This record gives sequence, C-alpha cells and structure tokens, in this order.
Amino acid sequence: MRLISSALFGAWLFATALAAAPDMPIHREASSNVVLRFEAPGTRTVDLRTISGSIRLTTENRDDVRLTLTRRTDAEREADLATADRDVRLETTTSGATVTASVRDREQACGESNTWRRDSWWDRPRYRVSVDLTAVVPAGARVRLCTINGEAIVATGTLGDFDVTNVNGRIELNGVRGSGRATTVNGPVSVAFVESPRDASEFKTVNGDVVVTFPHDLSANLRLKTFHGDLLTDFEVQALPAQTRPVREERNGRTIYRSGGFTTVRAGAGGPELTFDTLNGDVRILRAAR
Repeated sequence: MRLISSALFGAWLFATALAAAPDMPIHREASSNVVLRFEAPGTRTVDLRTISGSIRLTTENRDDVRLTLTRRTDAEREADLATADRDVRLETTTSGATVTASVRDREQACGESNTWRRDSWWDRPRYRVSVDLTAVVPAGARVRLCTINGEAIVATGTLGDFDVTNVNGRIELNGVRGSGRATTVNGPVSVAFVESPRDASEFKTVNGDVVVTFPHDLSANLRLKTFHGDLLTDFEVQALPAQTRPVREERNGRTIYRSGGFTTVRAGAGGPELTFDTLNGDVRILRAAR
C-alpha cells in the first residue's frame, strides 16, 4: 500500500468571497486536481470520503480516477487559515485494485468508528472547512461514497456495487448495475437500476422519501417500512407473512400498502431481500419505462 499526501492543501489558489459568515469573516476558496491510478487488476473499487461537502461522480471508459476538489475555508483570523490547512487535509492511498481519497479533520474521517473529539472552548476550531469532491471513475467500478454534512451525493453512469452514506443531505444514484446500500438521515434517497440487483440491498433515510426504480423483470423479496407516509409500488406483488398485516389500497393505478412495521412482499418469483426504510416520507418502488 502506498500513502500519498496530496499537494491539495499546499498550493492553494486564493479567492476572496463577497460575503462571509459574521463570526468567521476570512474566506478562502480554491480547487485542485488529483489523478489516482490502480496498481493491480481485479474488481476496481473507488472509495471517496469527505466530512463537510458534496460528492458528485460520473463514469467513463477509463483506467484511472480523475478527482477535482473544491475547498472552502472560513476563519476568524488570517492566522487560522494555516491551522485549517494543517488540521484538514486530503489523504490518498492505492492498494491493488482499490483507490481511496479521504478528507481528514484532525485524524477523523467519514465512516470510521473513532469518536469525534470534544474541544474545550478555548481550543475550539476557529475555522470551518468544506471540501467538495467531483470524480470521474472507470465504468462498472465498485464505489464507496461517504460524507456527513454534504448537500448531496450524486453518482451517474455505469455503477457496480455501492456503499453510499450521507447524514445531512440527499443521495441520488443512476445507472446502477450492482447491489449495495444507500443511507442518509436528513434527505431523500433516489436510486435507479438498469439491472436488477443480484444480492441483498438497503435504502434508508429518516426524513425524506425513498424512491427506487427497477427494470421490468425485477424478481426479489421487498421489505418496506414507513411511519409517516405511504408504501407504493408499480409492480404486481404478493404479500408475504409479516408481523403487521398490511392494509392494501388502489390509488391512481398504483398499489399502496400501509403498515407501522415492515411489510414484506414478493415481486416476480422472489429473490434477494431488498429493504426500503424511512420514518417521515414515502417509499416508492417504480417500474422503469421501456
């Protein structure tokens, strides 16, 4: 494994914003490009993580990963910019068929199990940093995308297996051919498959709709749950035994199931277990247009 310290935070182009937060009047913005190359053949895996910032990804027929980073820093004083550069940095690694680019904030990173430190008042960070990631990756690559305070994670193209997590923001995946997980807390989840998943998958939020589109030949067992919302599907499904018996309605040509717990139904001949879960929102299982 090779660890590469990105020069992203060493040679920033400075830009002055017209307005900044009153408590942090110093503003700096810059962008940088990074190329990541795979070291060995195998299932290509791209792991992109930031903490505050969006992730946008597209695919092409290529052999490397082209990454553009846009960093915005707000600080109380000019001297705090240097502290922000030291504390918040990009680290990239390559290991076989896997490349990783992770923004770290004082040794913390999205998706890691370590505990976020709580500073005393006088040791608090006197800056705010956001880093947006925009990537072009090989078509069919397996992707792991992670942010905490990101307006959106959007991936479009020919995608393989996926593991996508956000906290405060939406998730949108298009052109999916694999299986995986897409979860957030505050925001909707929207996923469009061009091939039905072959393995168990999960789509989850707390505040927002879960909308997933599948091809006409979907064959799977579906677990659906909402507390404040509706469960809707375009597919002909058969109810399976569940803890709470669903109430079925027909509305505008769609079948609606209502339940306080998980409702389990079978599409086609059944198959992998696909879970759709929200607290405040609808779950909509759509059939792709021919």
